[in-house]
Amino acid sequence: MRKRFWAACAAVLLIGVLFRVVWDWTHPPSPLLQVAADAAPEVAELLREANQLAQDTVAIFPDDPYAWDVMGQLLGRFGKTEEAAQCWEKALELDPNFAVGYQSLGNLALERGELKKAAEYYRKAWELQRDSSVYPVQLAEVLIQDGQLEEARQVLTECLRRHPRSLPARALLGQILVPLKDYSAACEHLMYVITANPDYTNAYYPLSTALSRLGQTEEARKYLARFQELKRRDEQRHRMSLKTETQLPAVRAALARAYLLVAKIYIARGDVATGERLLKRGQELNPDEEEIPPLLAWLYFKTGRENEAVTTLQNYLQKHQGSLEAQMAAGRVFAEFKRFEDAEAAYRRAIEMTPLEAGGYAALASLYITAGRRPFDAHVLALRAVAREPAPQFFFLLALAAERDGDTPAALAAAREAARLDPTNDQYQRLLESLRRTP
Repeated sequence: MRKRFWAACAAVLLIGVLFRVVWDWTHPPSPLLQVAADAAPEVAELLREANQLAQDTVAIFPDDPYAWDVMGQLLGRFGKTEEAAQCWEKALELDPNFAVGYQSLGNLALERGELKKAAEYYRKAWELQRDSSVYPVQLAEVLIQDGQLEEARQVLTECLRRHPRSLPARALLGQILVPLKDYSAACEHLMYVITANPDYTNAYYPLSTALSRLGQTEEARKYLARFQELKRRDEQRHRMSLKTETQLPAVRAALARAYLLVAKIYIARGDVATGERLLKRGQELNPDEEEIPPLLAWLYFKTGRENEAVTTLQNYLQKHQGSLEAQMAAGRVFAEFKRFEDAEAAYRRAIEMTPLEAGGYAALASLYITAGRRPFDAHVLALRAVAREPAPQFFFLLALAAERDGDTPAALAAAREAARLDPTNDQYQRLLESLRRTP
C-alpha cells in the first residue's frame, strides 16, 4: 500500500515537471523580462514595468499600429531587435501606410549592414511622408554608404527643394559633391552649413578638401585646422559622457518616452483621464522629457482646468528658457485654446531666439491669420519667413496672408510659387485655382 502511495506521488511529481517543461517551451518569458533577469535590481524593476506597459497596450489595442510601435521601440532599445522587427511588421500589416514602421525597419537593417534593404525601407517611408526632412536624409546616408552617390544627390536635391534650410541635407550634399568633383557647389553648400552652425563638425573636412581641389590652399588649411579642433572637442565630450552616463537614467528616459507614446494612443481615443495618468508617470520617470508638459497643459485646457494649464506652460517655459522647441510648443497650445496674448508672446520669443530662421515668423503670421487680426503684420511676417526659407509651405502661408491683406496679385504670385515647388500638394493647387478666379 505504501509503495503504491509513493509511486502515485512520484507520478504526480513527474506530470508536474513535464507540464512545467511544456509550459516553459510553449510560453517563453517575454524578451524584456529576459533582459530584466540579468539587470541590476533597480533597472530590472523598470524593465518589468516597461514590459507590463507594452503588453497591456497591445492587448487593449491589438489593431493599433502605434501600440505595436511602442512595443517595438522598447524591444529595440534593449537589444531585442528580432522581436522588435516583428512588432513593426505587425504594425505595417495593420496599416501599410505607417511610415514610422518602415523607418524603424530601415534602422534595424542599417544596424545589420543590409544597406539595400535599409534604403528600400527609408525610400518607402519618404514616399508616404513626402514632406519629411528626416527620411530623405536617412535614405541619402545609406545610399552614400552603398556607393550610390548620384542617386543620393538626387534625393538630397529634392529634399532641399522642400526644406532649403535643412543643414543635415546640405552637409551631406556638400560631402558627396566632392567625390563627384563639383567642388564649387560643394563649397557653396558647406559654407552655408558652417555659417548657420559654426560647430557643425562634419562640414569642415569636405569643405577643406573642396577648397584644396580649387587651389585655395590657405583657406583649405584653415578649415582643416578647425575640423581637427572640433573633432578633438567632440571626442572629449564623448569620453566624458561615457564616464558620467549610467544605465538607470537611460532606462528611465526610454520608459518615460513609452508612457508618452501610450498616453497619445489613449488621448486620440478620447480617454483623457488615462492619458493624463500615463503622462504624469512619464514625467515622474523623466522630468526632462520636453514633450510631456505641453501635452499635459493641452489636457488641462481640454478638461476646463485653465489655471492649471497656464501654470504648467509657464513653468515649462521657465525651465526651458533657451529652448526654441519649448517656445513653439507652448505657443501652439496657447493658440489652440484662444490665449492669443500668451501665444503671441511665445512666438515673439521664438523670433528673438532665432531671427534668421523662418519658423517663428511663420508661426506668428499663422496666429494672426487664424485669429483674424493684424492682416498687414501677418503679410510682413510671412514675407520674412519666405525670405529666410523659400519653402513651399511658407509661400502658401504668404499667399493666405496677402489674400487677407487685400493684395490679390501678391497672393497669386505666392500661390504659384508654392504650387511650382510642390506640384503634388492638392491644398496649394486649390488655393491657386481659387485665386485665379478672384476678380
